[in-house]
Amino acid sequence: MGKIERGVALVERIIERIAPHVRVKGAPAGALDRLESELMVELPPTLRRFLEFDFTFASFGQRWRGRGRFGMGASPRPRVTSLRRLAAAMTEEGWTSSRLRHRVVRLPNLPSDPWNCLYLGEARADGELPILGLVNDETTVLPFFRYSAFDLYLVEQSGLVALREPLRLDDVESHLVHNPELSSVVPDEYNPG
Repeated sequence: MGKIERGVALVERIIERIAPHVRVKGAPAGALDRLESELMVELPPTLRRFLEFDFTFASFGQRWRGRGRFGMGASPRPRVTSLRRLAAAMTEEGWTSSRLRHRVVRLPNLPSDPWNCLYLGEARADGELPILGLVNDETTVLPFFRYSAFDLYLVEQSGLVALREPLRLDDVESHLVHNPELSSVVPDEYNPG
């Protein structure tokens, strides 16, 4: 597969494709500014653009789990949590040995897919934050580095493109510079440390 368009331009393409088929609620700029204050991080530009279109993730459809994590009412209200709380919610008596301390916001996933969450650590130079995946092994929940940017999550989860791991993990090193604690969830071949 050749190089794909990235960033806000890719999100715009996805929105153009799904917009005629759904009725969704977007967030105004002021509401997203308040959301950033509440989260205490700037939203990645790709996520911000998508939330302007659909902050409830209703455009993903009914079969998706974890919709509404950025709110369902008149304006965005994120459900901020931790990996430990997600582990307990994911499976009965679930726990994780992960030492990742930053907060997360769960993102939608299909019922049989890993859970996804936006890691609210330090953004890389382009403003993107990583997206972690969570899978369970009986009672242990294992986090892993799933996407290096929201646009990659969105293009794959929308079903437009199936990404191979090297593209999903594009420029992992730039996240590790600002969030060294993530090295514990990055595959060894992507971890320079």
